[in-house]
Amino acid sequence: MCFLLVNWFFPLLWTTVFIKFGNCTLLLDTKQSPTPNTFRFQHIQKCLKNEFYNLNYFECSPCNEAGDGDTNELQPAADKFACQCPVGHISLFEKSKRWPTCDEICSNTTNTSENCTSAGSVQLLPLQCSFQYLNSTTAYSASGSIVLARTNPASNSSDCHSCNAAYNYRYQDYCIAHTLLHPYLHYNAFWQATIKSKPSSQLSRLHFGDLKFVAFFCLALKNDSACQQLANLCVLSHYSMDKHSPCSPFLLTQMSDVVMKYAHAGEQLRALEPFLFYKKGRTTREFLTTTLQLANQKELQILSTTYDLAGRLKRWGGFKLEQLNLCQGQRAPTLQFAQHQPEISCQLSLEQLIDVASLEANDNYYNLYLNFSSNWVHLLHQLPVLVETLTPENQHPHEEEWQLVKRFQLISGQPRDNRQQPSLPRYEDAHKLQLYRSLRYVDQVELQYSIQDGHRIGLPLLRLRYRHIELAGNASLTQLYPFRLRVHFEQVRQGVAAKLLMELALPLLLLVALVAALLRLQNLRRRRRTELCQTTNLLELMLQLAGNVALALLATALLLLTLQAWVPEQLALLIYPACLLQLIFLAVHLRRASQLELFLIDWERPRSSCEGQRLNLDSTSLCSSVRTYVAESSVSAWRVLFTANAWIRLSATQRYSSLVQAFVVIVVDQLLQRFTQTQSDFGLSCCLISAVYLATYLLQLVLCRLLYSNPLQKFVDLCSLANISLFSLLEPGYGYYIHGRSPHGFADTDMSSMILQLQRETQNMCGRRGLLIDSDKQAYIILPPRNLRIYLDRLLLPFQRSRNGSMSQTLLYQKDLPISSIDGQVERTSIAYASINRFFCAFIDHAIKDMDYIIKERTLLEKLFNCEIENYLTENKGTFYIDDSLSFSRVLLLGNHVHIFVLELLVLLSMYLLTSSLLFAAAIACGLNMLVRHTFKHWARRNVSRKTLIDERFLL
Repeated sequence: MCFLLVNWFFPLLWTTVFIKFGNCTLLLDTKQSPTPNTFRFQHIQKCLKNEFYNLNYFECSPCNEAGDGDTNELQPAADKFACQCPVGHISLFEKSKRWPTCDEICSNTTNTSENCTSAGSVQLLPLQCSFQYLNSTTAYSASGSIVLARTNPASNSSDCHSCNAAYNYRYQDYCIAHTLLHPYLHYNAFWQATIKSKPSSQLSRLHFGDLKFVAFFCLALKNDSACQQLANLCVLSHYSMDKHSPCSPFLLTQMSDVVMKYAHAGEQLRALEPFLFYKKGRTTREFLTTTLQLANQKELQILSTTYDLAGRLKRWGGFKLEQLNLCQGQRAPTLQFAQHQPEISCQLSLEQLIDVASLEANDNYYNLYLNFSSNWVHLLHQLPVLVETLTPENQHPHEEEWQLVKRFQLISGQPRDNRQQPSLPRYEDAHKLQLYRSLRYVDQVELQYSIQDGHRIGLPLLRLRYRHIELAGNASLTQLYPFRLRVHFEQVRQGVAAKLLMELALPLLLLVALVAALLRLQNLRRRRRTELCQTTNLLELMLQLAGNVALALLATALLLLTLQAWVPEQLALLIYPACLLQLIFLAVHLRRASQLELFLIDWERPRSSCEGQRLNLDSTSLCSSVRTYVAESSVSAWRVLFTANAWIRLSATQRYSSLVQAFVVIVVDQLLQRFTQTQSDFGLSCCLISAVYLATYLLQLVLCRLLYSNPLQKFVDLCSLANISLFSLLEPGYGYYIHGRSPHGFADTDMSSMILQLQRETQNMCGRRGLLIDSDKQAYIILPPRNLRIYLDRLLLPFQRSRNGSMSQTLLYQKDLPISSIDGQVERTSIAYASINRFFCAFIDHAIKDMDYIIKERTLLEKLFNCEIENYLTENKGTFYIDDSLSFSRVLLLGNHVHIFVLELLVLLSMYLLTSSLLFAAAIACGLNMLVRHTFKHWARRNVSRKTLIDERFLL
């Protein structure tokens, strides 16, 4: 079954990938299916005799295409960029055909054939004509198409030198019937609106006054040069969205969401060429995320085409950023692939901008195409241009809102009409201020692209920002304006693996984090003996969830770094929240662990007689003879002080050294930089830092386990030597117990006696240290009876009343002093402490009839999930679980080393992402570790002093 799933999975996966990136693979293989964005380049010299060169698709196409009517007579033009009828033919333009139909004109001296036109109004063409005539007539065609001829339809003779202005428009060498231009007269509205808004402007009169003629030749006669000119006028109008602007035909056919707004009667709804606009919406986002395979892995090969205002091709060839560089004396960045290059910037004077505008003369319009390969075929992909100042949406980060274009100009000038005012001589510098009414130039050029998987490139995007300058009366030639040119790229490794991680692995990890937090909450609720829907439990759920989510986010980030599929923004989105959540979780968790209820049970009994010291508790314990006040020479307090200080030292002990880890990471990074002699990739550096930091941490844990003894076991042994047990409660119904009762009955002795006691233990000549007979089990996880906490609070009541007393608590250990010489508060505190000590001794010895416990081992499931499933907890009966793993380390730094390490790693990565300085990041991580250690030790020290009644002056 698994084998079948694998066999089906990978073909489906690859099919999805090919469909996703179809713009650069499957759809680009064939010459017969070019797209408005991607072309298969063919050189013009490869065109055959009967083929013309289509500049919109960079391919040779036959003039006599099948299915295009009777076009057998068409011939390529002299420049091979169009098809035309030969001499001696009239051209019939029909709406449904791409090219005109050619009809031969019959000569009077030759026999009339069925393949020629012999209408009486059509004569042989004279050698020299002043006009070409365009009319809509049925004289030559029953379809009523547009006829282009060199004979005047209104004359019976071969007149081609007159044009009646009452019935025709004169445009260049054409005489156009009024009826033909009726559908295009609405373009006058754009010209008139421009004149009204800028009455002194000569730009509208020079360029937009003929807009209706240009639209007619483009839309009705399908003249490619006219369409190119119409596109240039659209760029010159700064991509005007006006209904009557030269952009309206392109918006009508190339942007589906504005078809109705720009539709006019008589216009055909067909894809107008050249391609000028991109569609907005999801399509924009999809093709911007397209990845391509470069034809040359060393540099970006970009082809540029430059048209003049009349729509004629001025140049095509390789593109360099120097063509857009306005900074004189500074070299523009190159197009080297994946190489960081400094940007150039300068301040341009107004005189320099006027000179550039005069040189450009609104006569250079650029298109850019990236050369790439797909299936071993070289293709061209038109580069999108984002004009940031075109619409407010173009400045937003949402790509689907952008209005992208395909053609642009570097600078445009609006000529000033100086006929109504005297002009200065040309040799005057101020004469330049009278040339233009306003200027619009590109003040910021940025070519940006992304690199994926090391060799694939995201579709480059050319970002332009225009600045408009009004040359008013106070304008000065020395005014300065900025210009900036840069190339920016970023490493993007968002592949299939990263997508699976973010869309599949991360949600699963978050789900596991939630389930673990709920299980932890249920376990804590049973330990605290509270209802589920209390505020404290909800806060506890949020706390546990914060810690688990931080681990899930860190795991996802490490997987992304391992697979080298990270995105800087994506990595920051994972690391920064994880760092904050882990910090909150660890701070609350350590604070709670440091404030646990702690009691030191002294099993030592005085070496003197104990008559008259029997207590009211029915206990057979050795400590049942402990009195409130004993002789000074009976029991020493140093054992308790020594055990308390050992606990404080143990609480601040760690399993690893953050200084060692930081040192190793820095050394490894410096060695790699020295041997490679190059600056490593940022993502690779993050991956290396994480790997070395984690490996050093694991190595320290292994070495500490092999070379050093367990500090937890050493503390348990110390408790046995001191004859002192430790009873702690982390929750009202959960805690830890370390049985430190000496098998020799006493520990307050000299060194020789202590050595003899250890020898007897080694030779099994005495009892065992464990709580059970013939057992060495000294550590337990306890679930005390429910009444234990109530009884303990009653015993602590005198202590709580006297804890703020003025006399030093050191008098607690000065025993058998006359009662009259001791302050009353200290007396009540001493009595309460002695009562608690006797109570715990009796409870451990099973000497309290109404309060007992059983001892058992935890099941495998309970050990795995750190929970208690089968317990015999009642009001008067508890459970002691044998704890071979010494779980009381969870209230110390030793048991929280994983949480501390996770926080250190998150801080290290966060600081490195922010500053790119490994030394600074390592210093912050080490400083955080020191802060955690000293803060926790301070909390533990104060807690020991408060809970065990030991003055802080005795604590180290």
